[in-house]
Amino acid sequence: MSDPVHDDRLRGLLSDAVSDIEPENRLDELRASVHPSPRVVPMSRPRSWYAAAGIVATAAVIGIVAYLTSVAGEKATDLGPATDSGTAVPSATATDPAATQGPGSSTRAQARPLAVYFLGHGPQGDVLYRETVPLSSGERPLDLAVSALMDRPTDPDYRTGWYPGTLVSASAKHGVVRVELGPIPAGRPTSMSQRTAYETVQQAVYTLQGATGRRDIKVQFLRHGKPAPTILGVPTTHPVGPGRAGDVLSKINIGEPLEGQLVQAGRLVVSGTNNGVKGRLSIRLVRKSSSGENTVLTRSGAADGFGKRDRMYPWRVVLDTSDLPPGAYTLMATNDDPGGRGDPATDTRVVVLR
Repeated sequence: MSDPVHDDRLRGLLSDAVSDIEPENRLDELRASVHPSPRVVPMSRPRSWYAAAGIVATAAVIGIVAYLTSVAGEKATDLGPATDSGTAVPSATATDPAATQGPGSSTRAQARPLAVYFLGHGPQGDVLYRETVPLSSGERPLDLAVSALMDRPTDPDYRTGWYPGTLVSASAKHGVVRVELGPIPAGRPTSMSQRTAYETVQQAVYTLQGATGRRDIKVQFLRHGKPAPTILGVPTTHPVGPGRAGDVLSKINIGEPLEGQLVQAGRLVVSGTNNGVKGRLSIRLVRKSSSGENTVLTRSGAADGFGKRDRMYPWRVVLDTSDLPPGAYTLMATNDDPGGRGDPATDTRVVVLR
């Protein structure tokens, strides 16, 4: 039997989606990607692939409705920098230094892994967490960045705001990355918070900037080759720069080990970035059992610096796991809440001791 409430909500989503579509009598290139199966050891990552497909407005509506019901299905209460009227959002150019380290501005194959950012929960709402993806020899970093943004993150605690087909291609020229959009709403869905919309745009900006290896790069979002006025209600008429790292990124992030990584018992090095009070942080190693969670190791540490909102500071903590039995453990990194406004920022990783 049909649910009247569900039908009304679906009709509303269809109405919002249609209002964002400009009918075209030509073919548009769209992206298609294939989600990989869940991984235990993220030694390599399946790539999404390019495909040219004919599309009409009806197909675009279906894609947008799928986006609305999957991305914006959970109504959030946090408020972000963007506003309903489309006023300005933070545009400071300083970013996470870990995302922009690399040999110059070339888009040729590089030895360094590519930094990809994903949405995740923070004390005050959605923030960005950083994962790394291996870059194959001869692969263009911008191609991999576009593909990875629409791919599934390794860590199940993260998610992406860019689903298959929402990004088509990206190219860099004269200090600007030009990104062709697929069917993603111009307006913010009612079930999506302003902060989540803003963080979704920043997810692409941070990832694409990191792919170029340049700090001064900005991103111009395009619809059919022309600047897109808005994405999810966020102003994008002009090239968008990265917001301040301390405002956009999680206040703490585990970089290594990777999610699901097999590690030898003994010296376990845990590293990442932090922006907490005086750089302080703590690491717990937790073992789950039938009786609940049991903390088996605890270690305090500190980042290399603190205090500036436009950057994240690296940290490194060493744990001795030589006396622990093999099995799966959860690493929990926590810092002091920088603003004293709520719970400390936290990030987790599952590792497997052998």
